[in-house]
Amino acid sequence: MYRVILEKVRSYIFSENPPIILILGLRQVGKSTLVQTICKDRPFARFNFDLVSDISEFTNQDRHSLGLFARKYKDQVIIVDEVQKSPEAVNIIKHLYDTYKLRFLLTGSSEVKIRRGVGDSLAGRLREFKLYPLSLEEIDIQSGLNFDREIEFNNYEFNQEMLMRYLVYGSLPELLNIKVEDYKNYLNSLTNSIFSKDVLEVSGTRKPVQVFHLAKLLAHQIGQIVNYNELSQMSELSRISVVNFIETFEQMGLIVKANPISANNRESITKRTKIYFTDLGIRNSLIANFSDYRKRFDQGALLENAIFVGMKRSMDYQSVSYELGFFRSEYGSEMDIVKKVGGEEYLFEVKTKAKHFKKIANLTFIDLHSTQKYLY
Repeated sequence: MYRVILEKVRSYIFSENPPIILILGLRQVGKSTLVQTICKDRPFARFNFDLVSDISEFTNQDRHSLGLFARKYKDQVIIVDEVQKSPEAVNIIKHLYDTYKLRFLLTGSSEVKIRRGVGDSLAGRLREFKLYPLSLEEIDIQSGLNFDREIEFNNYEFNQEMLMRYLVYGSLPELLNIKVEDYKNYLNSLTNSIFSKDVLEVSGTRKPVQVFHLAKLLAHQIGQIVNYNELSQMSELSRISVVNFIETFEQMGLIVKANPISANNRESITKRTKIYFTDLGIRNSLIANFSDYRKRFDQGALLENAIFVGMKRSMDYQSVSYELGFFRSEYGSEMDIVKKVGGEEYLFEVKTKAKHFKKIANLTFIDLHSTQKYLY
């Protein structure tokens, strides 16, 4: 399967002195398929830390055992899926990398656990990539269509139909392999699994009902400034628990936060944030609404979510330095999306229908028909 970052990751892992590669992303976002494609024409050994038998390969720390492991896998890329499941194995990976120069390609779906173990242990050795749900360009290519970014959208009608699906069902790779009538069941099953198992495992909480309710509240508030005190009262969680769970959702790749961008950085830090879902299919599953986009009450919120995540995905894949957030003045006026990159500031207002507006420097109005390019 084609992914935008495929060749960039390949160039790192097969360089003369490669770093340890870590690919992070939401569950079912395609990490395993990506690493398999990267190594399809090269020898590799694969381990999955969901399996105790695979973890056991990394438990013997004596010099003789490590030497045998290094000789066995010397000319292979060593793939380790769900690396966060065994923080104890990280020191062995570090030793094998430092001493024997083995190539490691790691994947993980829980950045919070990785930060506690892998991130610190492998500091200075790691190159991270974040994998997002499919862009429209990736969907086009998977569908056998050609897209020329510099000339025009060659498949406008097809892309508009894909956009309608994107806004309702999201763009997780598995959707390309199943029938449209099966989308709802797939997304509901995945969403329930994430919040009934994965989130609880990462956070260690014993309050699954409250956590699921918090996620539903956030899903209803995409594009709005969240009030942590209000969320605390409505979810029956403490304020600090709400903050911690939102942090967990973000580090698991479920959501992204938009912070206020202001000339006064100190002021910005104290302001509230907006929250968007990385995949709209999961968001719509949480609110139990898979109705057609054209008949929905939340059209503007869906568009804004899609555009914000699309911009973030594009800049993360390009490895550019940027700020992406929003602006709200003390008088209540607001700019939906603010992007700072390369010393320039760009402003965006998202509207569901095209309208005539007064031209303002660096301000772009985005409607449904101009949305496509921001999702490539």
